[in-house]
Amino acid sequence: MRNFFLCAAVFSLSLGISSCGDINSIPDPHFTEDGYYLADTTEHKLILEQPCSIKFFVEVSGSMNGFFRANKPTYFKSDVWQILSYYSPIAKDVTLLTNDGNSGAIIDMNSFQNQMNTGAFISQASTKVPVMIETILSNLNTENGEVAVLISDMKYSPVGSAAPKVLLTQYSTDISTILGKYQKSVSLICATSNYLDKSGNELCNRSPYYFLILGKANHVISVRNGISTLLQDRGHFIDNIESGIDYGSQSYSFGMSNRCNQLFNEPTFVDYEEPDVEYGDTCTIKLKVDLTKYRWLLENESIFRNSFSITPTYGSKVNVGNISYDINTKKNNQLEREAIANVELKVFNMATDSEVLVWKLNLPDTNYTLFYEFFDGAINENDVSKSYSVNDFVKGMFYGGVLNTNPSENYILVSKNY
Repeated sequence: MRNFFLCAAVFSLSLGISSCGDINSIPDPHFTEDGYYLADTTEHKLILEQPCSIKFFVEVSGSMNGFFRANKPTYFKSDVWQILSYYSPIAKDVTLLTNDGNSGAIIDMNSFQNQMNTGAFISQASTKVPVMIETILSNLNTENGEVAVLISDMKYSPVGSAAPKVLLTQYSTDISTILGKYQKSVSLICATSNYLDKSGNELCNRSPYYFLILGKANHVISVRNGISTLLQDRGHFIDNIESGIDYGSQSYSFGMSNRCNQLFNEPTFVDYEEPDVEYGDTCTIKLKVDLTKYRWLLENESIFRNSFSITPTYGSKVNVGNISYDINTKKNNQLEREAIANVELKVFNMATDSEVLVWKLNLPDTNYTLFYEFFDGAINENDVSKSYSVNDFVKGMFYGGVLNTNPSENYILVSKNY
């Protein structure tokens, strides 16, 4: 009994006052009377994890020639080699894709570097993306922690095929069907490189190409973050987009609040104080939203604001104040990304003694804003500044084959009581 009163006294002192009334006075079904959150035990968390192995595939069709010119440096060569080198402990070789999209030669990393640098991959082959994707997925063992990464400009150019124009109109459907068949998570990263003509002269200094990652969600996102970070560090990253991800429950925490006090580590804030008229100071909760699992597009403040929703349940008012970011890309000299959005929630005009704020992220799954530079006007596969047909591939990622699952709603209890 003595220990009970001692604990109660310590808690009261931490709030600066003594206890008075039920914290959850409404009462709201998501919390106990004394303010403890009743978590949904059926929800799962997506824990990011590096895969056990990576299978790298490289397309060597005619449209890729400008990246591979013999003995000429390109950003493509340097970026691809850095990525392959970083992942070499879990990726022993590279598979080349043949004219018909099926697997060709499998070569070790050093042979790949030499052949890439000396122009051995110069080709006149056309590109059959659906066949490439089918080939990769049919040989992928995700149960053993395997991930596949295809490096390609992703241009679908079925030259010589029966009715090639008809095939192009069916491209999105074909991609959706293949992805739906295998039910793997998929992430598409857009990067840029200079592109050279046959004489080694630069035709374009921002020619797009892609890294397509296929596998289990937690492995795909880990590799997506790693490759994107390496590209961003070199100034050649554009954006990433993905489908087939069940993101699980939202990870979050809280910073130091103002004119209220957090109840231990609970999403509960007690001792709410009305706004200070003289200083314009409002009850402010500092919500720290973990964005590590999600598309990097959410680091754009306007897009985050459009994706973030918060609603008071019982008639109070809440505004979203300042938003800032804490981004770390490395941990213990390894690529391990952490991205946190710091969101100020300003609560006022409390209608009752308690209020429950319901917030969630509506992820910008199909926002292609940063891809538009390469999609808009992409009407000719010979235009190396554009991504001919890739817009149709991206549409196929969201045509019902595999879909993302948004994180569920989250709850914050605010109480005048203590």
